[in-house]
Amino acid sequence: MTNVIYPSMPTWVILEKTIIGVLHTLARTKIFISSVNEDGLKPLRKSVYQELHALGHEPVMWEENIGPWLASADPVTLCLQAVEQCDIYLLFIGSKAGTYDKAAERTITHLEFIKAQEQEITILVFADVEVKRIFFSTVKPLLDQYIDQYISKEERFPSPLHMMDALRKHKQVPGYIDPYVWYFLYDMILRNVYVDDLSLGVPIDWRSYFSDLLRRGSLLLPLEESIQLSGNRLEQLDEAFDLITGLIPQMQISGFRDAEKFLSLIKDRACGGMIEHGYGKYMTESVGSYGDCSAITLYVSQEDQLHLVAKCGKAQGPPYYKLDNKSSYAVLTYQMGDQREQVFFTAAKNMFYYCIRSGPYVITLHYPAEPDWDYRKFIRYKESVNHAIISKNPVIIEFIKLSLGGMQRG
Repeated sequence: MTNVIYPSMPTWVILEKTIIGVLHTLARTKIFISSVNEDGLKPLRKSVYQELHALGHEPVMWEENIGPWLASADPVTLCLQAVEQCDIYLLFIGSKAGTYDKAAERTITHLEFIKAQEQEITILVFADVEVKRIFFSTVKPLLDQYIDQYISKEERFPSPLHMMDALRKHKQVPGYIDPYVWYFLYDMILRNVYVDDLSLGVPIDWRSYFSDLLRRGSLLLPLEESIQLSGNRLEQLDEAFDLITGLIPQMQISGFRDAEKFLSLIKDRACGGMIEHGYGKYMTESVGSYGDCSAITLYVSQEDQLHLVAKCGKAQGPPYYKLDNKSSYAVLTYQMGDQREQVFFTAAKNMFYYCIRSGPYVITLHYPAEPDWDYRKFIRYKESVNHAIISKNPVIIEFIKLSLGGMQRG
C-alpha cells in the first residue's frame, strides 16, 4: 500500500481516508465507532460512518443505528450489547470525558472500551495528538507519583475521583481538558492498549497493520455446551453446600487424625480461576486469573504465639509466630477476630495468600498468581481477588470454617 500524506487537510479527513482505504480491502466487518459526542469529533464520526457503510461494511454508532428500543430500555445496556456484537471497536479521544456513571465509577465511553477488551474485540484507539503529548510528558508522571504515595498511605488503589481531584490541584495540568480523560488514558496504559495519534504526520503501513490484527481473531464466542456444564456444576455445589452446613454443626470434632492429610485433601480441591472486576450494574471485566492451590499451612494459637499444626505442598511456614509479628499474614488474620478471612499478595513469590481464622486456628491457602500481577495491580483489584477465591471455592471455604469451628466444641 502506498502511504500518502495530506498536509493541507484537517486531521479528521486524513484519518478517515486512511481507515476507509484499509477497510475497503477487508471482508465485511462490523465496526463500533465510539467517542464522546464533542464538537471536534462529530465530523470524523459522521464521515467514517458514511464511508464504511458505502463500502459495504457494518458501522455501528449511537446516533445512527443503535435501536430502536422501548422507552423503558436502558440506553447504556443497549450500547454495551452493541459493542459485544462487533468485530472492531474504534475509539476516538479528544478533550471531553462524556457522561460519568457514579455506580460504575467510569464514563459510558470507558465502559464501552472495557466491554470491548473483555470480549477480546480488536481495539483501535486514536487520541488527539496534543492531549496524548501532555499526558505522557506531564500527567502520567504526576499520576504515577500520586498513586504510589496513595497506596503507601492507604493500602488501596485510589479511585478515579481521587485521581481527578489530585490532578485538578496541579497547575501543570491544563484545565480545558476534562480530568477524566487523563484517567481514561492511564487505564489504557495499565491494560497495555496502544494509543495512536489522531494525526498522521508519519506514514504508516495501514494494510499490514489491520491484516495483522484481524489474523489474531477479533471475537471469541462462548459455547453453549460449556455454559450448560457450568450451570450443572453450580447446582451440585449448592446441594453439597446445603448438606455440609447442616451436618457439621451436629458433630463434635475432637481433633485431627492426620492434619497433613486433611490439608492435602483441601489443597487438591481448592481451584484457581478467573478474577473479575465489577463496574456497577452494567458489566464485569476479567482482570486476570490465579492457579490452583499449591500449598496450605495451619496454625493454632497458644498463649502469645501461633504454633504450626501442619503444612502441605510447597509451604515453608516456620514452627511458630509471635502474635506481635506484623509481617505474618497468619498473625494479621488472627488479630482480625473469629470467623474472618483476608487475602494478601507477595510479589517476590507471585502468590496470593488466602487466610481464614476460625476460633484458635488460622489456615492459609496459597494460590499462584499470573506473571503480570504486581503489588500495584493487587491493591487495585484486591476486593475482586478476594471475591474470586470465595466464589470459586464456596463449599471448601465454608467446610474449613465449620470443621475448624467444630473442634472448639469438641
